[in-house]
Amino acid sequence: MKRTFIAIPIQAGPKLRATHTNLRNELKNEKIKWVEPDHFHLTLFFLGDTREDQVEQVDRMLASLVGGYSEFDIRLEGLGVFKNIRKPRVLWAGIKDYEPMRKIKSAVDREMSSLGFEPDKREFKPHLTLARIKWIDNKEKLQHLIDAHQQEKWQSAHIDQLIYFESRLTQSGPVYTPIGRYKLNSSGK
Repeated sequence: MKRTFIAIPIQAGPKLRATHTNLRNELKNEKIKWVEPDHFHLTLFFLGDTREDQVEQVDRMLASLVGGYSEFDIRLEGLGVFKNIRKPRVLWAGIKDYEPMRKIKSAVDREMSSLGFEPDKREFKPHLTLARIKWIDNKEKLQHLIDAHQQEKWQSAHIDQLIYFESRLTQSGPVYTPIGRYKLNSSGK
């Protein structure tokens, strides 16, 4: 069994990296698990425990699916939290211009459903997870940081591939190993 997920990798630019470091420093006394910028990604589908035969099915499905979709650009803007400021669980950067990603996500959900995997019932809200919040005492400071960066334009990102990852949980954090990389169609770019 492998713990797997399908994602779009994001290369963090200088502004996003610098802000990530500043946020980390500002909130260093809180119980927060920060995502390393080299691990930034947008999750399209989390499979969880996956048998080897299923891994092969997903690999074949993704290889066949991506040819029908072209490369596209998104914008990373703003800062926010999921659940809410009283019980924050995830600190994120927002995603704009993601309609092509929504179409790919819908196709992945359909195909995964036909392979026996249950798609997430929640509405797709693409976001870049910067940190997972275990506990935070100073919610006022967090709110101030969100307010200060709510309209911030971080960067654009060119999306040209999907990656099927294995995720191994270790003491020092998750280790992501690509199972397969699937290039989107570059025609028209």
